[in-house]
Amino acid sequence: MIEVPTRDEIENRRIAEGTFYDFKREVDLDKKYPGGAKSAKERFVDDVVAFLNGEGGHLIIGVTESDGVWDSYVPLTSDREKTCNRFLQVIQSTITPLPTKIDVVPIDVPGGYILDVSIPPHWKKPYQNSMSGAFYVRAGPRNRVLSVPEIREHFADIEKMESDLTRLFDSFRRDLTADDNIAAMRRFRPGGLVDGDNGEEGARLLIGILPRQHYDRSRKRYEVAKPSQQLMGAFNGGWYPRLKGCAGGFEAQTTHERLFLATDWHLMAWIRHPFDFSRQRPDIKAFEVNLQRYLQSLHDFLNDNGIMGPYAITLAIEGLDEIEDWSRPGMPSEVGDSRPSVVGTPMDERLVEEFVSQVRSALFS
Repeated sequence: MIEVPTRDEIENRRIAEGTFYDFKREVDLDKKYPGGAKSAKERFVDDVVAFLNGEGGHLIIGVTESDGVWDSYVPLTSDREKTCNRFLQVIQSTITPLPTKIDVVPIDVPGGYILDVSIPPHWKKPYQNSMSGAFYVRAGPRNRVLSVPEIREHFADIEKMESDLTRLFDSFRRDLTADDNIAAMRRFRPGGLVDGDNGEEGARLLIGILPRQHYDRSRKRYEVAKPSQQLMGAFNGGWYPRLKGCAGGFEAQTTHERLFLATDWHLMAWIRHPFDFSRQRPDIKAFEVNLQRYLQSLHDFLNDNGIMGPYAITLAIEGLDEIEDWSRPGMPSEVGDSRPSVVGTPMDERLVEEFVSQVRSALFS
């Protein structure tokens, strides 16, 4: 775990320059250098990019060092809030993709303050200095340029997650179609349950989640704990029954839902009739709330088991044109599932908002 810098840690030389720490005497974001050399602003961005492409760390401004440890302070005296906001604005406007959760924290010292630019580990690698197009990574006490193969490898990891989830998701769909249990399920209509449904009418929500740990051979495979088992919230309220063993993993199944958890940690879910018709029209707001709660439950389950992401995730609704009394000419039969998204959490707000917007347009446009 990376220690958070404090004045005591710095002055007692328990923090030294290396993979996770870098001391800077000063950073004047407006300073230019002659002869076409990089500006101070560009050099600062290079340093932040290097930590982002590494394992995170702390860039500490206002410290002179000797042999990699504290020697003295060069304190800042300008308005703290404005200075911190200026550094954050530079970071947010010059690095691609946009980094998140970076903080700029003032630390009191005699004569003023120093700055801790705190950079937690990020997963959307590789990060790039958009001012110069350069990719750096922190290597010990120095930065080095990422090689072309390393850059390609970062992009390939994302593409592999997307393609692998698409393959697993398609397989799950085929399994649902062939599953006799689905054909035996009963059909839900406003006003009650109707027996004899073949399992193919009405809207169906499908969710696929593939975490990075799917590829981690050192991670223990998922096994249902005995005698107790963790519970996960069902889409329409309540809880799934306990997971039971099946081919390739475990599943929980109810009359209108099925959840599959593979031993290598990917998740697939099938939810039948995800819309509330109690108001004689699909309640999109209730659908969004249910979806957020459901994805949060899946995230909590994965997090409790040490699965931290990033995640490839796909959301799709099929059979929209099969909703009784809502089918119309030109209505799409399916929304979503065009391409998996790679996100930091299954409950990614932008992902959910975009998907719900697609559903709303399909039903009401």
